[in-house]
Amino acid sequence: MPAPGPGVCNVCCGPSGDGRAVCFACRRVGGRLGLPLAPVLAVRLCPLPSPLYAVLMGYKESPVSEARRRFGPMVLALFDRFLACHAPCVAAAAGGPPALVLAVPSSSRPGGSPLNRVEGLAPAVCARVAGAVWSPQLLARSGAPVGHMRPESRAFAVPAALRPAVAGRRVLLLDDTYVSGARAQSAAAALRRAGAISVVILALGRVLRPDRSDAHARFLCRCRAPVDASVPRPAPCCRCVQTGAPTE
Repeated sequence: MPAPGPGVCNVCCGPSGDGRAVCFACRRVGGRLGLPLAPVLAVRLCPLPSPLYAVLMGYKESPVSEARRRFGPMVLALFDRFLACHAPCVAAAAGGPPALVLAVPSSSRPGGSPLNRVEGLAPAVCARVAGAVWSPQLLARSGAPVGHMRPESRAFAVPAALRPAVAGRRVLLLDDTYVSGARAQSAAAALRRAGAISVVILALGRVLRPDRSDAHARFLCRCRAPVDASVPRPAPCCRCVQTGAPTE
């Protein structure tokens, strides 16, 4: 899986009202949350099936321990290579350098996020995002349900004792896959409710289903086609898809 080149920024994080289209999932999730969506930076487009999806599922779900150990370093490398090129893009999307970094907690697995168990991920990310502190304790799962296309602003919470650590800070929120965004955007909403001045979501794979969605299939064709500057390209969703992105 090649790393993004230094001249290719896979950022799709235009502010609301900038005139770019927003996809159905983002409209639905944003409408249900009743909040502006946090900007999303996707490292790769991830159509199903694909080798990337196998890695992003395998590092946490494979029943074979050797497979999990093999996929974990791949997850680390994807984050590290992207941030090596695009840490300034993360800061631009956040409105300044993030001070806190954490992974989106799992909505079903105990023990927080599977990303917390990737060996070396915390120091690698914090080395690329200068001054940021790895802070997995800041978000806890509540009893409110959250699921595909069904966000819930109360599904996650910042413990009361830790709210002063969040207030007035910029936060980088890591995730492995971004499908509808319900879980990641619910986590971002909890952080903003606790006083974070901005939250940016960095997801390794923006999951697409070209076999089920004509819009996804057309988008992938546009991304994979040779770029012709003389031909206008339809505007992407400003939250969850990007042009010029590597695909798997």
